Amino acid sequence: MKLQRLITLLALCSAAFVATLPAQEAPQALPSQAEMWKMIQAQQKQIEALSAMVQANQTEVSTARTELVSAKNEAANAKAEASNAVAQLKQTQQQIEATSLAVEEMGDSAFNMPAWYTNTSVGGYGELHANFNNGADNEIDFHRFVLFFNHEYNDWISLFTEFELEHSLAGDGQNGEVELEQAFIRMAWTQEFNTDAGVFLMPVGILNETHEPNTFYGVERNRIESNILPSTWWEGGVKGTYRTESGFAFDGTISSGLDVPTTGNSAYRIRSGRQKVSEATNDEVAIAGRVKYTGIAGLELAASVFYQDDLAQTSKDDFSGLLTTTHAVYQHGGFALRALYSRWDLSGDIDNSDAEEQYGYYIEPSYRWSVSEKYGDVGVYARYSNYEFYRWGDIQENEIYEVGINYWPTDNVVFKADYQYTGDADEFQRADAGDNDIDSIFNLGVGYQF
Repeated sequence: MKLQRLITLLALCSAAFVATLPAQEAPQALPSQAEMWKMIQAQQKQIEALSAMVQANQTEVSTARTELVSAKNEAANAKAEASNAVAQLKQTQQQIEATSLAVEEMGDSAFNMPAWYTNTSVGGYGELHANFNNGADNEIDFHRFVLFFNHEYNDWISLFTEFELEHSLAGDGQNGEVELEQAFIRMAWTQEFNTDAGVFLMPVGILNETHEPNTFYGVERNRIESNILPSTWWEGGVKGTYRTESGFAFDGTISSGLDVPTTGNSAYRIRSGRQKVSEATNDEVAIAGRVKYTGIAGLELAASVFYQDDLAQTSKDDFSGLLTTTHAVYQHGGFALRALYSRWDLSGDIDNSDAEEQYGYYIEPSYRWSVSEKYGDVGVYARYSNYEFYRWGDIQENEIYEVGINYWPTDNVVFKADYQYTGDADEFQRADAGDNDIDSIFNLGVGYQF
């Protein structure tokens, strides 16, 4: 309103000034009062239009300011929310780090699954055998299913176990057994010296400690490392091992011992004396030792002894037993040669002197070559075995001639086939075993390790 009044006053002053001008400077006639009024009204309308425009602009400016303030508030709120989110994220990260640290500190706890999983390994092996006997019934058997569970407590203490199911079924009236073959604590005192305490495999022969099916030729294990060396043979006690940089290794054991029967068909049969650390009689301690040399690439030489003062612990008879065994393994390229000799000397109260000496040996040359990178390797072998052991009340004299083939599609899987001539083996010519007279055996097998 003040602006309108000012504009009107200026218009009237202009009109009065014009009216006072001399006649020579305004030759034309001045507008009349009515015309002046019209001009004033027109100017008034223009002033009102300009005033409306100013008010509209002021309204838009006010709205823009309000929106700007609102936007600033929203930005401030968003910044605060982002700051809160960052703070929460940092808090969560701190909680996770604290939890991880607590888990690491609880590494030995039974409830710490990540530490248990990281330090524990699982393995095993298995083998299926099919035996086609010339002179007796044929047979198929899933002979062994084995699992290993090993655990590292720290960088020098470890647990090793081996759990086995034999012949698929175990229990009353079944052919099989469930056995714990290994369960010992190993303590590596130095890089050269370690001790094992618990149930362990005896350090004798070639197959007793390493008998996964992909590591040897033949479907069945050789007869010397079954009847003379009673593989698989384990005892409970303490074992020490010392290794030198030159390739020598020395093993010594103090352990439970055998309990060989003195009556019945299994009298003086060494294999029947295994107690398998199952509520075993422990009246007599046994000691064993081995020297092994692997200082030349591809060559292994070893000799072992085992002694027990009373080999028949639960019998009134008292006789000692001394086992000596030696073996050689040589490999050069695809060619390999294995040879083993083992002997028991029994002394004391023995009813039959034929049982005092039981021995055996075998020699096995072989050759292995690659089929292709994809399809793996093939190997062929021949084995001659000669052994004498006591069973069924008499000495059993045996000669076995054997040839066979192994196929490894990959290193840890093997398919096997072999033929054995057993016509000169008393073990397979027994009148007391259903008049069996097995002159030869053809075997097929498949095995694996993981």
